[in-house]
Amino acid sequence: MQIGIIGLPNKGKSTLLNAMSSADAQVANYPFTTIQPNQGIGFASKECPHVRLNKKCHPNNAPCENGWRQIPVNVLDVAGLVENAHEGKGMGNQFLADVAPADALVIVADASGSTDSEGHPCPEGRHDPVQDVEIVLKEVDYWLADVLKRNAKKVKGKPVNEFEGLLSGIKITGNHVKQAYKETELPEDGFAGHTDEEYLQLARALRKAGKPLVIAANKIDLPSAKANVAKLKTAFPEWTVIPVAADAELALKKAREKGWVEYDGKQLQIKQEGLDPRIVNALETFRKLIKEWGSTGVQRVVNECTFRLLNQMVVYPVEDEVHYANHFGKVLPDAILLDQGTTPTQLAEKIHTDLAKGLLYAVDAEKRMRIGKDSALHDGQIVKIVSAKGGK
Repeated sequence: MQIGIIGLPNKGKSTLLNAMSSADAQVANYPFTTIQPNQGIGFASKECPHVRLNKKCHPNNAPCENGWRQIPVNVLDVAGLVENAHEGKGMGNQFLADVAPADALVIVADASGSTDSEGHPCPEGRHDPVQDVEIVLKEVDYWLADVLKRNAKKVKGKPVNEFEGLLSGIKITGNHVKQAYKETELPEDGFAGHTDEEYLQLARALRKAGKPLVIAANKIDLPSAKANVAKLKTAFPEWTVIPVAADAELALKKAREKGWVEYDGKQLQIKQEGLDPRIVNALETFRKLIKEWGSTGVQRVVNECTFRLLNQMVVYPVEDEVHYANHFGKVLPDAILLDQGTTPTQLAEKIHTDLAKGLLYAVDAEKRMRIGKDSALHDGQIVKIVSAKGGK
């Protein structure tokens, strides 16, 4: 699973990546700081079962912080787009190819209105962040339309399913294609001979079907942001608009590493003893921001993409269903992201092919009940796989 961060230049994409992940992307107050795509590991957050079990967990792949499991997800951001990039303006839209494998998109807009559409600083509130989103959507649609046209030429006269196969590299499936054709009411048998406008219609529908998105309204620490967040929500009612302060989240992560604060993404406790008063004042500003907005919004962005847009759930495979542990005695060692509706068979395949080949059944560790091989698992479930090839 991969989350792609896109937007116009200098809106805070790389800062957001750094704030939500382990990346160390270059950040600067001018356009096109990012040339090569930056990548990192973000963490979707889910309450750990050890809380309800009243046991101490021993995570391998997903750390547990204050009762919340942090499950790794891949995140990347690419160079900023400019209006009419599809016509070659700025650096063009070649960088959209870098975000092609993304399963969900985060469009970063400057809610403070302090950077123009080309990424240059302007007086706060001067620029309309709605334009940020509209421009990005237009460029993504033109890029997708170009991909469709180029690939359609390769399959002229062939079955439509061969066309679908050529789009797998940009995470567009056959179901997405069928959904897009249904929405546009274009004839499927004309996929290799659509007009430019029809390819653009199809691209818009495919983007909605295959690239679900959330809008990160960044820079909410500036006064003009509140009105602009409301404006974005009005302009794009079909998508979730999340108020975000990426700079603040990144600063708080660094402050926590230095031992200045206790911070879990929601609550902030400042350890004032021995701190420079100027640092305390800055941290108090962050505390006020969190109180006003509920959080910096960064964790909410990751969770929104993971659990709502991509419909993921978390399952905890174990080998010892009595102690909820692996064969080393580690309690709840692994947390695995799976599509909603995943079965024990599919879980076994994800763990090891041999385990799947010999699968007999699964066990719900908490209920001590068997689960059929093809029954749907549910979010937060602790599962033992019973296989002729060994258990997990």
